[in-house]
Amino acid sequence: MSICTKKYLLNSGFYMPAVGLGTWQGQVGSNASTEMRDTIIYALQKGYRHIDTAAVYGVEEIVGEAIRMSGIPRSEIFLVTKLHSTHHAHVEEAFLESMKRLNCEYIDLYLMHWPQALTLDGNPTKTPTPPETWLSMEGIKKKYPDLVRSLGVSNFSEKTMEELLKVATIVPATNQVEVHPMLPQHDLVKYMNDHGILTTCYSPLGQYVPAILQDAHILELAKKYSCTSAQIVLAWEVSRDLVVIPKSTNRDRIMQNITYPELAPEDITFLNDFYKAPGMHRRLCQINGGTPTGHDIVMGWTYEELGWEPYTVE
Repeated sequence: MSICTKKYLLNSGFYMPAVGLGTWQGQVGSNASTEMRDTIIYALQKGYRHIDTAAVYGVEEIVGEAIRMSGIPRSEIFLVTKLHSTHHAHVEEAFLESMKRLNCEYIDLYLMHWPQALTLDGNPTKTPTPPETWLSMEGIKKKYPDLVRSLGVSNFSEKTMEELLKVATIVPATNQVEVHPMLPQHDLVKYMNDHGILTTCYSPLGQYVPAILQDAHILELAKKYSCTSAQIVLAWEVSRDLVVIPKSTNRDRIMQNITYPELAPEDITFLNDFYKAPGMHRRLCQINGGTPTGHDIVMGWTYEELGWEPYTVE
């Protein structure tokens, strides 16, 4: 096995590394700023070239500091950040604030984090609509072409993407969504591919749930390929031409998360169909309804409004 250096050509003309380091720490901000900074520096120095963050994470300053301290040329690093849902009505202001916090010359990919807008005090609002917010994002790309290279979205379904594409003059380069063996998103990935939009997987290891990483067959595959079950799952996702952004502060896991075996076709098929077992097809991220009982309201929008499948699909 060797470090994954695979890249994808975006519809914007830029290349995006298949593997990135996620920086969401499970809460806004981080009390372990030194640990995060050192984690990012270590990852970059060991071969990572893609860092994923967001305004809502509260760590853009730490991410920017780590990139500057890493010794890796800025031109070699693909940096992703995201528009805060409270700033859909203030896109230019939010973008410039992220630029100031990151202090890294430019942003490679700027995403609309959610289709839903929130007021500045965090309450759901129907305005601006996702297409209206997208047009504002197109505005910053046109006004600041040297500061942002590509635009994309996150948590979009076929439904919300269709609405956006009706008005877009710039097609989103990527759509970042929850993807793992229990939620492979086959139909959504195909739809995005058909429209020239690359899919990025967040929570690619399914929140480390035992149902995935301790599954007997996946453990057998890990034994077969002399690696961990997490590496099997990530290898499957990259084999589908998806981007993955696992997160870890453990240095051994950081290296495992970018080092994969090449899976045999029959093993890829098994993982493609993993979700078909009774009760397996489900979201796992808590904000998306990944709780023992589940729910169908996310930041004020129903699953129907989001265009998402029900919480559990038998």
